[in-house]
Amino acid sequence: MFTSIRIFLVITILLLSLPSEQTLAQYNGRYASRYPEDFFNPGGTEVNFNPSIHQKIGILIQNRTRLSLSEIAHMIFKTAPLDRYKRFFYLRIEEEFREDIANNTILSTRAYDYSGRAIPRGLPLSEGQGSFNLVFLRFSLREVIRCSCKGVTIQTNQGNFAYVGEDSILHEVGHAFAGLADEYSDPRASDFTAVNLEDRHAHKLKWSGLIEKGFLPNRKIERREIVGGIDRGRFLIPSNNCYMNNHQNDDRYCPVCQLAIISRISQLSGVTPPWQ
Repeated sequence: MFTSIRIFLVITILLLSLPSEQTLAQYNGRYASRYPEDFFNPGGTEVNFNPSIHQKIGILIQNRTRLSLSEIAHMIFKTAPLDRYKRFFYLRIEEEFREDIANNTILSTRAYDYSGRAIPRGLPLSEGQGSFNLVFLRFSLREVIRCSCKGVTIQTNQGNFAYVGEDSILHEVGHAFAGLADEYSDPRASDFTAVNLEDRHAHKLKWSGLIEKGFLPNRKIERREIVGGIDRGRFLIPSNNCYMNNHQNDDRYCPVCQLAIISRISQLSGVTPPWQ
């Protein structure tokens, strides 16, 4: 489920509480829109950031690896839909940020754009309230956390924290930023109602609009959870190719997860989502 890799990532969300409920009507609007055929592919037209009406989303980075900031930024913003909204994000280095605050230079704390380039004169402390942390750890640290719900020690996302390797960074960003659930088949996968999960007994899938338009396969895909030789899984998933599956060969966020990420960006920044 989690492979041995060279970099570990801890994601901590600050002040990013997801809405407790989302109605089926909201899902219908999201999934019923007529998107261009290539809408969910990487490399789409960037969404314009208007500083007079939009808020930035900050990422505070603590880097304990040999990767440069630009390499870390590339890992985050290489995939759809984050590539189209990359101008809505900025980066700060935690050590610099703390030093600037200690020196009372909060009017111009150092900051970097989505590519890792320094932003001239930095940004005020108030910019991007509700940012989240990315802490990159060397593989040799091998830090894990205790899963409080089942009392076992695993490398996973638990609440606000995610210990994860390089091949799963986008998987954990999906958890931490957009509240997406695990889509892989395992009894230890996250077990809660989320936008990218559907009850197996649902009469009509909430993402059926995307199926009708050919963006998702026209079949029910079960998330199997074999316990004692019996499949006790409760959920269906949108696609077998999605970072939330956490497979080594996943190369995208599926359309359902992409729309959830766009929804979260819209909520934090104030940008109008494409289905409105």
